[in-house]
Amino acid sequence: MPVEVVGVKDVLNGLSFFDEDLRLRVSRAIDPLMRQVAEKAKGFVPSDAQVLSGWSKSISSPISYKPFPKYNANDVRAGIGYNPGKNTANKYGWQVSQYVYNVSRPGSIYETAGRLNPQGRAPFQMTPSKGASGTYTKRSAKSRAFEEYKSNNPFASQQFIAALEPVTKPKRVPNTRGVGGRKMQGRLIYKAWAQDSIKVYEAILKAIDGSAVEFKRRTTIKKAA
Repeated sequence: MPVEVVGVKDVLNGLSFFDEDLRLRVSRAIDPLMRQVAEKAKGFVPSDAQVLSGWSKSISSPISYKPFPKYNANDVRAGIGYNPGKNTANKYGWQVSQYVYNVSRPGSIYETAGRLNPQGRAPFQMTPSKGASGTYTKRSAKSRAFEEYKSNNPFASQQFIAALEPVTKPKRVPNTRGVGGRKMQGRLIYKAWAQDSIKVYEAILKAIDGSAVEFKRRTTIKKAA
């Protein structure tokens, strides 16, 4: 039965219908595509033998600091998944829905290592009296992570990044602005997203068009008397 839009209240009711119809259409359209992104990302996870040998080994001797997270391919795959609902709102009130996540610490490291420094951090070393010391490109580079550096290998960061495949950069989607910054670069879910994002955007646009057609078909707009 057509909805007659006469006054402000009727207009708002009509927009509520459009909002709900669009939400359902978009959800149905992208759900299988986002699940494919998650599965594809799992397929990009390297085996234990494909990463630096030291990363997949457990620490045998006692230590007094939080160690670098051990890599385990099964754990990384298990940490990748798809959520059809909404995440928790951030401090600004923003939420995302129907998202692919990568929650394991080794998985997050493999995903993003080298996005900021593609060649790794500048060489530095441990000294008995001063702890970590090295070459800084700017004053802000002397971070807490640097000060708590526990490796005696001054080239550890460079060697670690060199052993990883390059991060995949996002692709430009037709009829959209920009491609996203370095935070959209990665080796697992961002690599999968770069390959499949165009299909997701196309599905969303098709859902919007379908909802607009349905709204027009079911709605009769009349002027108030």
